[in-house]
Amino acid sequence: MSKLTQHGSAVIVLALVLLAHSRPATAISTFATDTALEPSGFSNLIAHPNDVFTWDLTNITWKFDPSFLTAFPNAAVRNQVRLAFQQWDTAFATPNGSTYSYSRAGGFQPFGDIRSIAVHELGHVLGLTHPDQGDAAGRNYALAGGGGVMLQADQNNEVMRSWINPGDYNHVLSHDELDGFDLLYGHDLNFTEVFGATPANIIIQTYVNVPNNWAQGGSSGVYRNGADHYQGAMSTSGGVSFNTSSGNPLGLMTLGQNWDFQNNSGLPVSSFEVRTRGTNNMTPLFRFDGFVANKFNNYGSAIFSNNFKDDVLHTWSNPTGGPIPATTVVHVGLEQDVWDWMVVSAQTVSPGNVRVNAPIIGSHSWTNTIVEGTPAIVGGVDDGITTAGKITVKAWGIRLANSELTAQLSSIGLADVEGMNLTLDQLNRSTLEDLVRAQKVMFPLGESTRSLAPLDDFFLILQGSIDDLPSEMRQKQNFILLNRPDLVGKELFVFSQGRAGDFTVGNYALIGRDPIVPEPPSVILLLSAGGALILMWSRATKGYYRVL
Repeated sequence: MSKLTQHGSAVIVLALVLLAHSRPATAISTFATDTALEPSGFSNLIAHPNDVFTWDLTNITWKFDPSFLTAFPNAAVRNQVRLAFQQWDTAFATPNGSTYSYSRAGGFQPFGDIRSIAVHELGHVLGLTHPDQGDAAGRNYALAGGGGVMLQADQNNEVMRSWINPGDYNHVLSHDELDGFDLLYGHDLNFTEVFGATPANIIIQTYVNVPNNWAQGGSSGVYRNGADHYQGAMSTSGGVSFNTSSGNPLGLMTLGQNWDFQNNSGLPVSSFEVRTRGTNNMTPLFRFDGFVANKFNNYGSAIFSNNFKDDVLHTWSNPTGGPIPATTVVHVGLEQDVWDWMVVSAQTVSPGNVRVNAPIIGSHSWTNTIVEGTPAIVGGVDDGITTAGKITVKAWGIRLANSELTAQLSSIGLADVEGMNLTLDQLNRSTLEDLVRAQKVMFPLGESTRSLAPLDDFFLILQGSIDDLPSEMRQKQNFILLNRPDLVGKELFVFSQGRAGDFTVGNYALIGRDPIVPEPPSVILLLSAGGALILMWSRATKGYYRVL
């Protein structure tokens, strides 16, 4: 039988079209196994439903190639790839739910989210390709009610679409991928990581390509029927390769937030619940369980529901010494693996299961990002995730995001803490007071207050004029122009205080942290006619400097 190879890719642009209806049809596109028969590179699933790449294995092994381990030595980055495999490992048992897509676009950030790209490329390894490019070739489909498939327009926000933006992420399989997996397989697949010299079916490795390229993925296999290539192909090996010379580096960007909750209603606290949105990783990178005297001894997490798969309910319980007395400050915190995760809601739980909502306000990096250009739609299957469109950041700032409870924003504090290397447990009032004594804190709100409706936003604009802001923001006037371009790109300690009824919450965040990505080599040697020029990497300035 003949041997063949299939590759897949996606194109990155900085735009996102949101769906107007809540349960759109899915958009499935697959690789044709013989481009001589199908020059478009996409299967005609109506005429030839078996013309697909699929694995006959139920248990599929994978491992990191030494090239990946060298390029990405950070364990947190490797765990993001493991979580990508987990998405496909659990795909068969995962119901669609009511939310179609979990694509998040919060504006430009200087990195490519490696988990989003890994989930996408593994979709190629399993036989799926780009629905937007398939649609352009008239080869994009949805599951038909009576079985089989029917033509379907691209939905433009699936994991398998041909583009993703720097700083955006899409970790959770949409209806598209779940239905596509069921169409191709209809049974569970198990992915197991192996190590060392143990052979693996899928290899995770690196390559060097043009700067606007993210990654490549695909599989190799054999035709199931050498005389009739429309009968598809059996994948026998696969791989995902990440570009180590992409214009923006690959990795992840985290956000740490802590809260001081004070209950003045006279109710003690036996447990504390926080629901967050933005990641389906139930294991925070770091967690703070409270100070010694009132430390919570138990922590648990769970996906909120099948309809909210990137919502995680975090529960702290069993405080030292029993329920924490009323008016005593309750302190907990999280650092998660995405840079714009937000708090949806929070509650204290008192003995007898008496629940009280907490007014939490989250802090996030923010940019007003404009993209000129459109995703590149090609006639055939591309060979790499590439960028398209001119990206312009018109304004930089901080977004304060309210949870689902109406709250009074009574105080804001902002301090440059670049180089202080603050950890999650240091995001507290004590650190704030130290920064105030050192005269490093500015209080943009002054003595005034501002009412925030549920899920309302307030912005601190560090760089940019009124004309650089979105029209909706100008209309709502929910911002303060600070004119502090010197703070752009710095690590910032952000404090805000929210009040609701008898309850006050101090919110502490560390935003603007550098992405976790491979660092440039510490020394570069350049040879010229005049001799050698040595450039050293500075961690303090995050740039190279010349050695005389």
